[in-house]
Amino acid sequence: MHKPSHQTRFFDEFTLDLTRGCVMRRQEDLRLRPKSFEVLKYLIENNGRLMTKHELIRAVWGDTAVTDDSLVQCMKDIRHVLGDEAQQIIKTVHGRGYIFDREVSDSSSAVRLVEHPEKTVTETNCDPPLVGTSRSITRLMVLPFRMLRADPDLDFLGFSVPDAVAGALSALDSVVVRSPVGSARYANEILDLKQIAEEAQAEAVLTGTVLRAGNRIRVSCQLLEVPSGTVMWWHKPDVTISDLFELQDNLVRGIIESLSLSLSALEHRRLGRDVPTTAAAYELYLRGNELSRRGLAGFSDLNIARGLYQSCVEADSRYAPAWAQLGRCYRLIGKGIERGRENLKLAESAFVRALDLNHDLLLGHCQYAFLEAELGRAKEAVVRLLGCARTGSTSPDLFAALVLCCRFCGLLDHSLAAHERARQLDPLIATSVSHTYYQLGDYERALHHVGEGAWAIAGMALGTMGCTIDASAAFRNTEQSRLPTPMRAFIGAWRAMFEGNCQESLIAAEKCVQHYLDPEGVFYMGLIMARLGKTERALAVLSESMNQGFSSVHLLQHNPWFDGSRSTLKFVKLVERAKASFTEAEREYRAAGGPHVLKSDRLVAKD
Repeated sequence: MHKPSHQTRFFDEFTLDLTRGCVMRRQEDLRLRPKSFEVLKYLIENNGRLMTKHELIRAVWGDTAVTDDSLVQCMKDIRHVLGDEAQQIIKTVHGRGYIFDREVSDSSSAVRLVEHPEKTVTETNCDPPLVGTSRSITRLMVLPFRMLRADPDLDFLGFSVPDAVAGALSALDSVVVRSPVGSARYANEILDLKQIAEEAQAEAVLTGTVLRAGNRIRVSCQLLEVPSGTVMWWHKPDVTISDLFELQDNLVRGIIESLSLSLSALEHRRLGRDVPTTAAAYELYLRGNELSRRGLAGFSDLNIARGLYQSCVEADSRYAPAWAQLGRCYRLIGKGIERGRENLKLAESAFVRALDLNHDLLLGHCQYAFLEAELGRAKEAVVRLLGCARTGSTSPDLFAALVLCCRFCGLLDHSLAAHERARQLDPLIATSVSHTYYQLGDYERALHHVGEGAWAIAGMALGTMGCTIDASAAFRNTEQSRLPTPMRAFIGAWRAMFEGNCQESLIAAEKCVQHYLDPEGVFYMGLIMARLGKTERALAVLSESMNQGFSSVHLLQHNPWFDGSRSTLKFVKLVERAKASFTEAEREYRAAGGPHVLKSDRLVAKD
């Protein structure tokens, strides 16, 4: 058999276009991962010759350390695309290698094979399919790296480096990434890969260690197949503190190659967008990420993290992720009532700056959505998030943000559908769906879905179910933590109500109304006041909550705590307002493509 020299190759009914890097069956484009394409290309260029696994790996991966499993996965991809499960095109010679056993022709001798002769080969469109078409999705868990020796100056790397890797990979539609924030529970010295496979449904896990050696940092990483434990790729760089972004970038690219991820032009562009201009700025960013990861649970650290992010954007004003994280810090600090309104304005400016620099930044979109909802613009946030989802995003965080934003609009079933979609992508992701279930009156499910980091909903659900002793214990336990004053007032209002201390509850509720910068929280205070028989004040607070952007027609119509208010004209008008708000939100949701994004039996049944 001869080796063709042109840029298009033909065999059987297939066309391999080397210029565009695509495979076709007649005029149909076939999806093949980049490394799988390179393996097929090498096989075709050496058709009729036995090639060992070692030769193929060296030709395709070069000096990159990979195992035979990477090649085996590529062969599975190729055979699936070619329909060669019987191994008639690519034959396996056991213990020796592979043979491509087909006659190969170049473009000049094979034009006759094209199904539509009026179209030339060069007219074939080999661009990637539109985002949203069927693609193979890989689920990857990124674990915190283990510090082999305690080192206060470098301990931040154990979380921040793998978190940055996960953040970069989250820009890809072909992989669902579970970050170190949510995977820390699995970071034991001995990995239970079976547990990771069963609970997180992960197919691969990245693990690593960090050790200082003089002025160098030794990092050792492994990408493991789950649950077999097969090492798919390893990397042992020796870097300095100035090499952290290069370390992150090399890890990201090594993972992409080892998983044979097929990237679109859009994904390639996303990966290249956020590159810090100085090593010092990037170090500040990583240190800030370590301190801010606990959110309001680590409120005192947020102020330090804010200073680090501020220094980062001063050193590199075009680094979008730092602006997004700074916006998140401002928002959380504002909710904790340190110059609340001022900090929320600063948060909005930071988020807008982040998205101006990189409109594809999912971190910015998701975090900005929470702020928009709290500022009374939940409908706008829903529309924007749906727009992101329509581009094919597989980010579970995006759908977690939709859970809250849909609920603020009163779209409770849509909120549940968003939660279902988030859990399809990441079975362990924490969302605020417990509040959605609470507002639907399903208190057992609300209790069942209490997410990591939640600080009030468990007690709310327990108390409403009648388990007031357990509720009181839950609230008192939370009150021992270092939550900011507004959150403590929120908890105190609920606890005192369930303990029968009406006056204490009302005082705390009033304090919460005056200082709590979250319209949903204010709405809950109106609910407490209604239960305690303060109808006039309850209706005024509920009206204020709706003015601030929160509305729940279902809660108003069905919660029994409002039974004493239903006959009043003010309550009737509140329900009418809530219905109108729901109708408008539903209309905007549909116009933004919501039914296509949140495909759910729950919503289909409603229609």
